[in-house]
Amino acid sequence: MVEKLWTPNVCFVNSKKTEIHSSPTPNIFLMIYPNGTVWVNYRLQVQSPCMVDLVLFPMDVMNCELIIESYAYNAAKVKLNWREWQPVFSIAKSKLSDFTLYGLQWTKNSFEYAAGQWDQLTVSLTFSRAYGFYILQMYIPTYSSVFLSFVSFWIDLKALPARITLGVSSLMALTFQYGNVAKNLPRVGYVKSIDVYMVLTTAFIFLTMIEVAFVCYLESENNMRRKERQAEKKKERVAALQRKKDKKKNNYGATTVTNANAAESDLRSNYDEPFSNGTASHKISISRQANNMFESLHALAQFGLLTDDDDENTKWTAQNVDKFCRKAFPISFCFLNLIYWCYYLYQNYLAKAEALAQMTSPSP
Repeated sequence: MVEKLWTPNVCFVNSKKTEIHSSPTPNIFLMIYPNGTVWVNYRLQVQSPCMVDLVLFPMDVMNCELIIESYAYNAAKVKLNWREWQPVFSIAKSKLSDFTLYGLQWTKNSFEYAAGQWDQLTVSLTFSRAYGFYILQMYIPTYSSVFLSFVSFWIDLKALPARITLGVSSLMALTFQYGNVAKNLPRVGYVKSIDVYMVLTTAFIFLTMIEVAFVCYLESENNMRRKERQAEKKKERVAALQRKKDKKKNNYGATTVTNANAAESDLRSNYDEPFSNGTASHKISISRQANNMFESLHALAQFGLLTDDDDENTKWTAQNVDKFCRKAFPISFCFLNLIYWCYYLYQNYLAKAEALAQMTSPSP
């Protein structure tokens, strides 16, 4: 019956694909009023293009348009107008699995073609992406990888392979997670929100690897300087000890004679009675040797040759750098993430507010 009636041949001129539902027969509704008004209703499935701006992805907002126009008759024969009461409305739920419908806008325009002037009706639908999926599948796993890489600051420097393995594993896990998301996105030439986040997280994991290399270099330099300083100190102590021994030797070997006769009689008495005074002289010699040995050991202990004490007060050591990074890395990461979420959530709020502001009926 519909095929026998005259129709204005209205179509969606910007649609990629349009199909009439047929379950079980084509879903076409026809009603003729007593005053001659004809109402034809088609149940269609339309694929239309959308203006996608992925700067805020996965918190982006996109706009899709449907343009209705007669492909056979110009405005002189067919005039297209929206009805006065609620011409466009949604009869299904406004929340999809990936998007939420936030705005509906309808307008009427006229365009000049070579064959004359045509009326054109436009419907704009604004969708906001639901980013809960990406939080669970992208953000939380990457947070785990980043904070897992921070554990290396608590690992002793002697376990260097464990620290390197932890950092490399975190970086590989992060790259794998981003690859799963990026392969389903269109290749665009501008920076997206998720790109900023990935650069941020990758930079922190990379900095943990740089920190491992830095503390290794720092520990090597400190050990070399410590050995050089200990060698210099030992040389100075040995030289001071030698000077002290020479001074004491000179004091013990010096003999001052004030009475020549007394000295001569003393020598004679020693020569005449060798067996009577030999034991006493030997005891005096052993006592002097013991005193000299005690003084030498005391001098060694005093100058630090018997101990490994190092008076070094180096500020930048591997332990100090690790202690600093244990606080600096998590705090700075949380602070930058706070800035990231505040900025992009605010941009998402502005985009939604703009879409809601457009939900007004235009003047015919």
